[in-house]
Amino acid sequence: MQIIKFRLAVLYLCVILGLEVCAVAPTRAADTAFILPDTTTLQVGERKWVAVRGTLEQGGDIKITLRYSPTVMRIIGSQGSDTSAFRCSQLSVLRDSVESAGSAVYIVGCPFSVSIKNGTLLTLYIEGVGGADTLGFLRVEKIEANEGEVVGAVFTDGVVVRTGGISTRQVQANGITGNYPNPFSTHTRFVYTLDAPDVVRLLVRNVQGRLVKELGPFNATAGENYFDYEPDLSQLANGAYLLQLATTHGSYYHPMTVMK
Repeated sequence: MQIIKFRLAVLYLCVILGLEVCAVAPTRAADTAFILPDTTTLQVGERKWVAVRGTLEQGGDIKITLRYSPTVMRIIGSQGSDTSAFRCSQLSVLRDSVESAGSAVYIVGCPFSVSIKNGTLLTLYIEGVGGADTLGFLRVEKIEANEGEVVGAVFTDGVVVRTGGISTRQVQANGITGNYPNPFSTHTRFVYTLDAPDVVRLLVRNVQGRLVKELGPFNATAGENYFDYEPDLSQLANGAYLLQLATTHGSYYHPMTVMK
């Protein structure tokens, strides 16, 4: 109690005197490094676990921002373990969105992280996609520790090589690859594949077939397409739903679950 009173008194003095030294500063880390594999090779549809290794100087509530090439790969999951720095078995996905044709961002967090030296920090579950590019990147962009950005951390970029060529992408059949994450609470990414350019619509239906939400029409390209969906949660109750992909050649369906 005396410590709390002392801290409150110091804070009050800082406010009165306008002392900048009392301001909350970013966390500085002289010995924090997040290292990705130099090169990861994936075929279209192939999935791999990729370990993010390195040193974490400070534990606690840690958030990591990753950026990657969405035309080459996607991140479909992430996890920690009892032997890694991130002790959460399933990490909280705070953001998962494609910002442009060449860049996507994936932010995850774990409030139960511990400091570690030259070990595994977390693992990512990635998948090769049939985009137009065959060479992309996967990098750590920012680390936050206990609500403050870690300054001075060392990050390395990883190269992602997608094999198979564009011809592999073009022969894929029409359909819905899935939605990630699933189940979802606030957002999910619909992924679908076309063998030729088309105008499509995405329809969310309940299990009785009643239309809940219609999205589109969209001008979709041949190969893999994405749509990031952030529903009005007042319209969606917990439970099972059907995602319908309506094309000029027919409709395709995929089950999904809302779990608030």
